[in-house]
Amino acid sequence: MPCKRARRHFSQLSEFERGLIIGMKTAGWSTYRVAGQVDRSECAVRNSWKQWTREGNLVRKTGSGATRKTTRRDDRKIVRQALVDPTVTRSTIRADVGVAIFPQTISRHLAEANL
Repeated sequence: MPCKRARRHFSQLSEFERGLIIGMKTAGWSTYRVAGQVDRSECAVRNSWKQWTREGNLVRKTGSGATRKTTRRDDRKIVRQALVDPTVTRSTIRADVGVAIFPQTISRHLAEANL
C-alpha cells in the first residue's frame, strides 16, 4: 500500500531510528509493531525496510566501475556511421563523435552490433 507522504516520513528518520527499524524487521517484527516501538508511521517503517532490502545488499551501488565516456546516443552514432559507410575508419568515427575514447571502445560497440 503506497503512502502519500512517505518520502517526508522517511527523510525525518535518524540513522539510529533506521538502524532500529532494520534490526527489528530482520528479527521478524511486524511493520505495525516496529512503528509503535519507534513512534513512527507504518509508511516510514515500510519505506525504510524497502530501501534497505533494495539498496542495502541486493543491488549494485551506483558509481562502481569505470565511468562511461560515451552516452547511449554516442553509441548509436558510432554504429550508425559504420552502417552508412562500411569503409569508415575508427579515427574518423572518433572525430565525428567528438568524445575522447579509445579505438577499442569503437571496435567493441561495432562488435556488439555484429559489424
